[in-house]
This record gives sequence, structure tokens and C-alpha cells, in this order.
Amino acid sequence: MNKTLRLLKVCLSQDMSLFKIQSNKVNHKTKVFVPIILALVLAGYMGGYMYTLLEQFKPMNQQSVALSLFAFMFSIVVIFEGLYKASSLLFNCKDDQLLFSLPVDKKTILFVRMFKFYAFEFLFNGMFLGPAMIVYGINMNMTWLFYLLSIIALFILPIIPIVISSFFGFITTYISSKFKGKNLVQTIFTMSILLLVLYISYNAGSLMTVMTNNAQRIEDFITKWYYPVGAYISLVKDFNIITLLIWLLINIVIFVISILIIGKVYFKLNSKMKSVSVVHSKKPYIIKSRSRLVSFVKKEFSRFVSTPVFITNAGFGLVMFVAACVAVSFKYDAIINGLASKMEGVSPDIFMNYMPLALMGLLAFSAFMTSITSSMISLEGKSINILKSLPIKSSMIVLYKVITAMVIMIPCLLLGDIIVFIVFNFDIVSIICILYATILLPFIAELIGIMANLKYPKMDATNDTEVVKQSTSSMVSVFGGMFLATISIGILVGLVQTGLSNGVVQIIFIIIFTILAGLLWLRLTKISDKRFDEIQV
Repeated sequence: MNKTLRLLKVCLSQDMSLFKIQSNKVNHKTKVFVPIILALVLAGYMGGYMYTLLEQFKPMNQQSVALSLFAFMFSIVVIFEGLYKASSLLFNCKDDQLLFSLPVDKKTILFVRMFKFYAFEFLFNGMFLGPAMIVYGINMNMTWLFYLLSIIALFILPIIPIVISSFFGFITTYISSKFKGKNLVQTIFTMSILLLVLYISYNAGSLMTVMTNNAQRIEDFITKWYYPVGAYISLVKDFNIITLLIWLLINIVIFVISILIIGKVYFKLNSKMKSVSVVHSKKPYIIKSRSRLVSFVKKEFSRFVSTPVFITNAGFGLVMFVAACVAVSFKYDAIINGLASKMEGVSPDIFMNYMPLALMGLLAFSAFMTSITSSMISLEGKSINILKSLPIKSSMIVLYKVITAMVIMIPCLLLGDIIVFIVFNFDIVSIICILYATILLPFIAELIGIMANLKYPKMDATNDTEVVKQSTSSMVSVFGGMFLATISIGILVGLVQTGLSNGVVQIIFIIIFTILAGLLWLRLTKISDKRFDEIQV
């Protein structure tokens, strides 16, 4: 028991903060207050959204629907958020050899990993769902019993979503272990699920109106078919101690049984994922000589495609860009008429006139929201010392990482561009400007990403998920990308309102961002050698 508790303490003391800042250059106050501020911003947003829902349902006296919707939707969010983490936190961990060598029962290790998975999702669930519960309680003048039940619900509601995520992780890991491209299968599966969710969301249409008109049906459906939320809403409306005990017992039993089931094949599967197949061949072994650039790009590209969470997180925006270009090209009338109907005084012809600028804006949004280099240095881990020992300047290593990211991004963006060019009759100036922007904008995004990773490297992560989704550099790149994407669209809209032609607007746009790229490049060349050499494992 003492070994289990000590192992739990060690595991839970590492990388459990949703907004953890790790850098020797950041003072203690920043490490404390920045996560608090970010958490408060998100809490305020969730609370405001709950208040909006309550106002929608108040005329029908169906406010409880808002609570059931929030609890159900965030259970779904936990499932899909957990899909990112299950494969790396449970089945593909970097510290397997260390933990398995300890004098600890292997089932204890599995329990500790499942518990850490649960603890993180509890924090995630509490940060988003907790504020909504508080706003509901204040708005509805609930008693102390409601807040007590809500605290219990924050512990209980993540359990089944975590079990579902774990089994999905197990299934995808098992399937992928049957193929040579083990990680590719996991990536395709995860990407397919995300695209399915996006497709359903896109076709939801007038969601608020539908919810308002079918409030009682929605609540009946959720409470009937999803027991954890149904039991919680039932307890809030009419408290019953027997219902509470059954609710707790069912969820705890499900969690324990899931650990026992996964434990039956967990260690064999983990070993199989790490095995290396040897192919015997009678062909002579040939050593090929490549340039430094080609060798580095190939190495970085292999790292990218072999890391499911990396390719899913960074590549999803590129897939969405291509999907958006295909949708606009082949379902133009339906999409544009739908947009025009929601915008007073805007006709479909206006969209056609400004199609080149719309593509430029979509290109800017996709490029700035995709940051690959923000994780590249951190993913080196302890092997960073090998890179440092090579007879090559640190600035060149950094540059090669930027080039690799552009090699990944530009073909995807070009594919979307070409599809739109074929379907729509763009003038030559627009085509040249868009093609130039297809190279320029990813360059800016990846310069920001690599500078963020040099500033905030995370070299002690136990798995790739912590680097890609929980590191400070990733967070900085995401918020920086959101800011630049907003600025880009604002510049385009502002220039259009001056009455300038599309061609002039695009030329001014790329001039502005060419200057920005030049400034970022000068800054990177100045700091890259020093920052890279200062990184310690």
C-alpha cells in the first residue's frame, strides 16, 4: 500500500497543471498568476455561456435542461479530449522500462496510470463544468445540498468518459500493433473521429433554436440514455440517498472492472508496441549519402509522422483547410446562400466578388493556427545532447526544423489552393499573391513556434502528449496564432472597406506580413544559437 501511495505521489506531482509554466527564466509569481488568470478567463466564459442558456430556457421554466446539457456535453468533450491522451498516457509511455523494473506489482502501475488519467480529466472537467454549476446554483437560488451534489458530480462524471477513452485507446493501439505503421493507424482513427464530430457540428444548424423548442425532449433523452447525468439531475431535483449510493457504486465498479479488463492484455500490448520487427534480406546493404538538410528534414519528418498526438494536433488544421476548400468548391451555392441568409443586406454575389480575399483569410487562419515547431525541440528530450555534439551550428539545426515544418504544411495548403483555383476563375494577381502567402504565412507561424520552444523548452516530459498539448510553448503558439489570425482577417476587412481592389488589398497584405517575417527572422538568427545551447536536460 505504501509503495502504491508513493508511486501515486510521484506521478501526480508531475505535469498535472493545465497551464503549467516551466522555465528558469520565468519568476515564481508568473508561474503562479498566469495559470490562475487563464483559469479565471475560462471559468468566466463557461459561466457566461451557462447564464445565456438559462435565459433561453427561463420563459419555459426549463432551466434544468441547461444543467443537463452542460453535464452531458462536457462528458462528450472529456471523451474526445481523452482520446488524445489514452494512447500516450497508458500504452506508449516513455517511462515504461523504469516503472516495470521497480519492485511494484504491474497492476499497481496500471492503476496509477489510470488514476493519473482520471485526476487530469477531473481538473479539466472541474475547470469547465464547475463554473457553470456555480452560475446555475446562484441563478436558481439552490441550497447547500446542490453544491454538495455538484462537487460529487465533478468527481463522478469523468469516470465513464475516461473508461470509454481508455477502451478506444486500447482498440486503436491493438489494431495498429498488427501493422508496420503502428502509429499511423492511431492517427487515422483519431483524425476520423475528429472529422466526424466536426461534420456533425457543422450540420447541427440553428442549435439554440432547436434546443429551445425541444427542451423537455432533450432533457428526457439525456437523462434516460446517459445514466451518470440522469442520476445527477434526478438528485438535484429530488434528493434520494439510495439513488446517490447506487450512482456512486455503479461508477466505482465500472472504473475497477475497466482496470481489470485492460490489465489482462495491457502489458503484452505495450511490449508489442515497442517491439522492432527484423526483416532478413539477401540484398547487399547499401549506404546512401545525403546532404545535411535532407538528412535533418527526413529525421524530423519521421518524428512527426510517428507521433500520433503530434500529427493529430498539428495536422488537423491542415486537413480542415483542404476540407473547407473542397466544400466551398463543390457546395458553393448551399454554403454561400446559407451564409447570406444570416447576414442582412449581403447577397451571394458579394461573396463571389471577394472570393480571393476569403481564401487569403482562410489561408491565414489555417497557417497561424498550425504550429509544428512549437514542440520540435521539446520532443528531442535527452537526445538534445546528441544534436549539440554534432559539428553544425545550432542556428542551422533550428532552421532545419523550421524547413521541415514548412515541408509538412505547404503541400497541404497548396492542395487546397489548387482546388479553389480550378473551380473559380481567379485573376493572375490573386493567384500569385495567394501562392506567395502559402509560403509566407506558414514561415511566420513556424518562426513564432520555434522561438516559443526555444524560450520555453520542456525537456523532462514523460510522454509526447505533455509536450504537444500541455507545454508552455504550445500554449504561447496557440494564443499567438489566434491573435495573428484575428489581425489578418481584420486587416483584410479594413482594407476592403477603403474601396481598394482585391489585387491591391492582397499586395498590401503580403507586404505587411513580409515585413513581419523579416523582423521575426532577424530576431531568430540573433537568439537561436544562444537559446539552443542553453537548453539543459
